[in-house]
Amino acid sequence: MKLKSLHGRMIMVIAATIALCWAVALAVLFLYLTHNKNSIWDDKLRTIATRILLTIPAENKLRVMRPPGNGLQLRDEALSESEALAFQVWVDGSRLVVRSPGAPEAPLRPDFTEGVATTVIAGERWRVYSVSDKMGRVYVQVGNLHSVVDAELRQEALTALVLNTLLLLLVGALMWFVVRISLKPVVALGAAMRNRRSFDLTPLTPALLPRELHPLVASFNHALRQLDEAVEGERRFIGDAAHELRTPLSAVQAQAQIALRAPTAAEKDVALAKLLTVAERSTRLSEQLLDLARLNAGANAPQHAAADLGALVMHVVHEFDIHALQQVRKILLDVRPCTIRCDIDEIGILLRNLVDNALRYTPKGGRVRVSCGQEAGTAPPQERRVYLEVADDGPGVPASERAAIFKRFHRVAGTPSRGSGIGLSLVAGIAEVHRATIETGTGLDGRGLGIRVMFPALGFAEAPAPQNL
Repeated sequence: MKLKSLHGRMIMVIAATIALCWAVALAVLFLYLTHNKNSIWDDKLRTIATRILLTIPAENKLRVMRPPGNGLQLRDEALSESEALAFQVWVDGSRLVVRSPGAPEAPLRPDFTEGVATTVIAGERWRVYSVSDKMGRVYVQVGNLHSVVDAELRQEALTALVLNTLLLLLVGALMWFVVRISLKPVVALGAAMRNRRSFDLTPLTPALLPRELHPLVASFNHALRQLDEAVEGERRFIGDAAHELRTPLSAVQAQAQIALRAPTAAEKDVALAKLLTVAERSTRLSEQLLDLARLNAGANAPQHAAADLGALVMHVVHEFDIHALQQVRKILLDVRPCTIRCDIDEIGILLRNLVDNALRYTPKGGRVRVSCGQEAGTAPPQERRVYLEVADDGPGVPASERAAIFKRFHRVAGTPSRGSGIGLSLVAGIAEVHRATIETGTGLDGRGLGIRVMFPALGFAEAPAPQNL
């Protein structure tokens, strides 16, 4: 199961780490006791046997010593239960002169060889250490039951295991406390964000957060700034759009009143013609506002596919044939086969706004040329960019204002035709979505305005099949 909580993940990692450390410590303790349980007791047995040998009286006194009953009598309480060692003192390997309480009468090590060995006496396993004097006559044998050794080792292992477990649990509790304290600023920041008022997009304060979270907060603040700019832009757009719509609606109302009050049919026709013009302008403005809203709504989820730009240009330009004839303008075509990846609907909006803008600002008898194709060069076709250009021979735009005409509701001062100021901003937005660049210059015969949109190359070994229009 994948944990979604950072706190849960950290606690899970801590718990897993503690469990792993506990298992490793248990394994190390087991290996240590397994390999050293004999050596620990062997050292004890060696030390005791050596000390007993050094305290034995002279040989002439040993000859007359006889073990009375159970040998030399020692108080049982002198040795603790866990240290109830058995020892024997033998002379010439045949006569037992001293033995501890509970020690067997048979030699602990029958071969009387010096060193450590494991023997079995009366069905019980003993760990025995045997040592003799320089003459090899006096032998001291010290032993302990394996069951006693194993019990003590188990007790020591259990004690070490309990202490190790308690220590790891303490470390885990401390780490859990540290995690909880460290995440408190994050929880507090989340609570503060939830308690904010609507559209409160002020940046977050990372001062109380851990340094590792500062880049994440900086990213949040960047997103908040972008959202704030977008909201503010939409607010300005709504205000400007409302202002733009107020003027043609007022004109429609005024022309309708004039038509109603016209005394003659001729004056009524004039008023109705002006009313039609204003209605067409309002319709165009509404369409552009809808296109702009549609572009903003779909900018984050573009549906791009390969399309034949030349076929799209032919299709859109034919829509303007009758309009151009009525306005006594001429549209020239220079279309060459070329393929781009695009959203066909958006590129159609871009092309319609470019053509409409050129026809609007071109005087009667003027020309508008629409061309498309691949830029010249020696690179393979799939590596060359595609251009779409609309040029006219109208009054043109001063070079100082060419960058500003792509802003919303911007109009060049002194132009005879009044536009909405939205068309070219749509062009700029659609070009940005398609990663295209816009170039401006003079139009036909050194006059007017030329706008060229440069689309990126497909970059494929083989261009995809164009979509049918």
